[in-house]
Amino acid sequence: MTTRTRCQLYVSAAAMMVTAAIAAPAAAQASCEGLAPGCFKGSFLGQDTHEVVPEGATSVVITTTATGVGSRLGRFSLVREVTGDLVTFGAAGSARWVAANGDSIETTVDGHAYVSDLPGGYLFVTEKHTIVGGTGRLTGAEGIFTVELFHRFEPSSVIDGVQAHDVFGSFHGTITFRGASR
Repeated sequence: MTTRTRCQLYVSAAAMMVTAAIAAPAAAQASCEGLAPGCFKGSFLGQDTHEVVPEGATSVVITTTATGVGSRLGRFSLVREVTGDLVTFGAAGSARWVAANGDSIETTVDGHAYVSDLPGGYLFVTEKHTIVGGTGRLTGAEGIFTVELFHRFEPSSVIDGVQAHDVFGSFHGTITFRGASR
């Protein structure tokens, strides 16, 4: 495969992910039809922010703010805070996924980043999210799901010592509710 063809494939894949992130909520709900009960998946796009990393630093606190569409959530917003290890590329933290009506789930995050070969310079991050709480219709939610996201190396802005980096990604896994089927 030529470099040009591979580049075109990566750009097409990135465009599909961004398109999926802004698709209608009904499409995300329908994407689980015919699949196992508890199917939980969707996509998002947003930004990672962190303070400018000083030379020699071994960790960085990263805050992600994003919006997307997912099964069981519909349109949602995501706030994720992880501490990334700049030596091992591991990360741990927490996230809050909030549906448009305000119902939410809380997750713990355990992940790892890899340098991606996606054109434009990205880290590929894969994380395990474990649901540890919920509110509203998501009260009693349990489950584990995988988040895969791309974090652009080049900052989209640097303001008052804080860098912003574009991100996009998806998630897939299961969600169940104690004592009820939803």
